Amino acid sequence: MNNNNQKTEEKMEKTREVQFGIIDIKGMHCQSCAELIENKLKALNGVEKIKVKFIKEKALIWFNPAIISLDILKREIEKMGYKASVREKMTDVGNNVSKEKVIKIRLAKPNVLIILIAIALVLTSINLYWTANLANQVASLTSGIATEPSEQSGGTLREVQPQQEQQQPSRIEVSVDDDPVRGSENAPVTIIEFSEFECPFCGRFFQQTLPQIEENYIKTGKVRHVFRDFPLTFHQYAQKAAEASECADEQGKFWEYHDKLFENQNALDTGSLKQYAKDLGLDTAKFNSCLDSGKMTSEVQKDFSDGAQSGVSGTPTFFINGIQIVGAQPYSAFEQLIEQELNK
Repeated sequence: MNNNNQKTEEKMEKTREVQFGIIDIKGMHCQSCAELIENKLKALNGVEKIKVKFIKEKALIWFNPAIISLDILKREIEKMGYKASVREKMTDVGNNVSKEKVIKIRLAKPNVLIILIAIALVLTSINLYWTANLANQVASLTSGIATEPSEQSGGTLREVQPQQEQQQPSRIEVSVDDDPVRGSENAPVTIIEFSEFECPFCGRFFQQTLPQIEENYIKTGKVRHVFRDFPLTFHQYAQKAAEASECADEQGKFWEYHDKLFENQNALDTGSLKQYAKDLGLDTAKFNSCLDSGKMTSEVQKDFSDGAQSGVSGTPTFFINGIQIVGAQPYSAFEQLIEQELNK
């Protein structure tokens, strides 16, 4: 055996230590929030592996304590606007497990028998998968409905686009109230958006999806767009930003102010809200009085209440002629449903 091979085997035999910890997270309102946190922490030096669970509101983290600690990771989560706390005891991992569990991973020489068994198991799993898939497709031919293999293995949730089925989707009667509207009053399709200005996924819809809807449907008279407030309590500036937009609406500048807030989501403190009003040429004395007095608090709360009664639990949520779409869905999801309504 030459020196290079010997050195390689020596390295493989070395034991490295990784610590495991759990951080509880409050304030996630959809799977996209979990993915955002996971991607942020995964990029940090010293994080070996991370899995953020939206349903269980926690992050499972394997990390190198010589480089990073759970407290640093907790602060990074809090910087993103969520509440985080380090789990003192991890009862879901095992009884009497301490805050940080040391896991030793030994990379030994590969065992030929183990490799052969693993290959056999993989081939068996593939065979079972395709057998089940074939049965699924045969059943779909007899029923006339296309089906897909499940992709929710391992308890991981994913966002899926609405699929057109034989039965009509349920519709929810949602009032437009007296909220801002753009587009033709006679448009055959109405989109009611429940949103807020601090939510990053609402910002994603504004940046990526809304421009296409506006160009293809709102400007052509096919869609009218209604904006209703749904400020989430764990977003520090969402409530006051919503009130500020209502104060701008009082002066006929809601949509200009709406765009300004989404373009500046990282600066929504009261001083900034007043500066944006000045930048847009609003009557600043009237605007500042409206904002400082809390005049629009009840208006915003009414929108929130109406949304909750209609089944809204997170932002953004949309109702397209009463059919609900939840989350920062791609343009294609909106296009499919709008076209469906236009072709009725």
